[in-house]
Amino acid sequence: MVRLSQRLPVFFLACLAVGFLARGDLTAMAQDNSAATLQNSTALQADEMNYDDATDTLKAIGRVEIERDGRMLRADTVTYNQVSDVAVATGNVSLLDKNGTVMFFDRLEMKGDLKDGFAREVRMILADKSHLTSREFRRTDGHLNEMRQAVYTACDECKGRAPVWQIKASNVRYDSDAEMVYYNNARIELGGVPVFYTPYLAHPDPSSGRKSGLLLPVISGGRNLGLSYAQPYYINIAPDKDATLSPLITTSAGKGMTAEYRQRFARGELQLFGSVVGDDNDSTQDVRGHLRGRARWDIDDKWRSGADVQLASDDTYLRRYNFDAPTWLTTNAYAERFSTHSYFSANTYYFQRQRRTVAAGTTPIIAPLLQYNYVGDQTGRGGYFTADANALVLYRDDGSDSNRISTKVGWNLPYTSPLGDIYTLRATLRGDGYYVRDVLRPTRKDKFTGTTGRVLPEASLEWRFPFVRNDGNAHQLLEPIIMGAISPKADNPEEIPNEDSRDLEFDDTNLFDTQRVTGRDRVEGGARVNYGLRWSLYGARGGSVSSFVGQSYRFNNDKTFTPITGLDGKLSDIVGRIDAAPNPYLNLLYRFRVNKDTLGSRRNEFGLALGPEIARLGVSYIFLKQDPTNPTLGEREELFTSFSTRLTKYWSLSASNRQDLSPNGGRIRTAFGFTYEDECSVFGIDLADDNTSDRDFKRGLTVLLRFNLKTIGDIKFNTGVGAQK
Repeated sequence: MVRLSQRLPVFFLACLAVGFLARGDLTAMAQDNSAATLQNSTALQADEMNYDDATDTLKAIGRVEIERDGRMLRADTVTYNQVSDVAVATGNVSLLDKNGTVMFFDRLEMKGDLKDGFAREVRMILADKSHLTSREFRRTDGHLNEMRQAVYTACDECKGRAPVWQIKASNVRYDSDAEMVYYNNARIELGGVPVFYTPYLAHPDPSSGRKSGLLLPVISGGRNLGLSYAQPYYINIAPDKDATLSPLITTSAGKGMTAEYRQRFARGELQLFGSVVGDDNDSTQDVRGHLRGRARWDIDDKWRSGADVQLASDDTYLRRYNFDAPTWLTTNAYAERFSTHSYFSANTYYFQRQRRTVAAGTTPIIAPLLQYNYVGDQTGRGGYFTADANALVLYRDDGSDSNRISTKVGWNLPYTSPLGDIYTLRATLRGDGYYVRDVLRPTRKDKFTGTTGRVLPEASLEWRFPFVRNDGNAHQLLEPIIMGAISPKADNPEEIPNEDSRDLEFDDTNLFDTQRVTGRDRVEGGARVNYGLRWSLYGARGGSVSSFVGQSYRFNNDKTFTPITGLDGKLSDIVGRIDAAPNPYLNLLYRFRVNKDTLGSRRNEFGLALGPEIARLGVSYIFLKQDPTNPTLGEREELFTSFSTRLTKYWSLSASNRQDLSPNGGRIRTAFGFTYEDECSVFGIDLADDNTSDRDFKRGLTVLLRFNLKTIGDIKFNTGVGAQK
């Protein structure tokens, strides 16, 4: 084997000189597998080389490889003519580009530097395994590849049938430096059937990075928008930032645009997404829109700041225009500091409700909310101190205002006895100070403005004794828990407004909390005892089953809690949980709260996931008893079921249904989805029937057709059909 390295055509000139000076030496070099190295940019190796004096032609035969500037040419035979500077490669010809693209030819003519070439037939495999084939191929400047009568697809080749999709064009230009593919007179075929034609089409080389240009459009239709068309345009601004603009045209809901901007910094990131629409068909508001944003900034190793923005022009806009619409939109700006023993945060909040209309000016604005937490080192006996501080400014344009300062210091002493039972002793002292404005006092039927406050000392002792038993490959844990807490009776004067302690949910997760209220505006007081029993079983292969049941006893009644909470009397409701995951194909969770007097259900929550990934069933059920003190919130009973399965290698099915089981309830939403997915495409149809409506947001059936040509992009068609109910 002979290996010669130099720059082409200098390499061939050198070989020519060697041939004139010592023609026998060239043959000897081939026989001895020796090599002559002149320069390092080009390397040639072959089993045999011959030189023809009459035609100034060098011929390399057998396993020929020529490498230059990251490109590799392989062939059975390569013939190089010095006068024309043309190399002709024949027999199993392949050309590997420096970007990973491989081209195959029967015969290839190229310049000596491998930058220009011509061939009648070519098959090209790009770096992501997609294919380009052509009847005629021409290469210029080492990066511009032009093909006539070309076909592109990302699908695997299948004998006897057309690929799932392909693009055929009279002319294709592939620029490997710009990493772009351009088509003239292109048509998209599905299963060999033409479905779309365009005189011009371009997309990035699938292995390339981000490129500016048009994305595939989104076409939709239905009662809310009528017929609509959105045309996204992607802008690659710089390596650290980009944007997407999408003009939107609808027949029933005006015209507008969505815009998205993304940027990364050395210590943070910024994401913005918003829309604006001129809704000529909405009599209440001509211009509507929304903004969603996220910002993060790491100031240093201890400090960071950020903001989350969620704003909408009105409370039905997001649902009508098919944007994500939670019940509340929350805008929050914050800064926080972390250290070994402490945490500090400063937050501001602004809220917008997206379901039931709220009177203008009554939604609170919080600016600021300050929070500080400290945990000290352990002392010689294992005890440690804690400190917490909180400051709040809450105001409304129309309604009451609240300004609060709250501090709490505590001492904690954990202890494990020689028998293995665990004790935890806690003692805290808390003080709350308020300045409020226009707070309604129900008993006096007036409004209060001024200062008020309270002091709450509290002590608790918790005992738990875990018993462990090993039975072969199974391990059991049985753990009784008892906690006693004592403090003065709850001091919740009418002058202190309840802004953050309204959504109490008594369950197994907060049974052993000394303060089971959710915020700081209300406190729990008096003497009480909490007790429960936990049992768990763990298998050797990772399966487990666990359960818990518990209750609380109070030595005096506490008017802080309403009857529906289950904490209003001396003896609380019974709470518990069963959690079972014996194997990867079954996961079950059941949580409950039982009325202490009638043993009737006040809360039931059930969740089930059954089956392997190929066929998975999900069920969730929730029941909440009505609060007699708040008749606006009725009894809630809801069932959600879902199922997904893979019917064949390529086809899958999904279905779900959400049902309101209350007396005046009914079906909320039903959805079905069929999806075909192979190595190069995704086709799907999703049907959803919504049974809810709200002013200009209309209910009914929606059909979404999805087409994803991998390496190209998405095509969506969304339509709503049926009469309004």
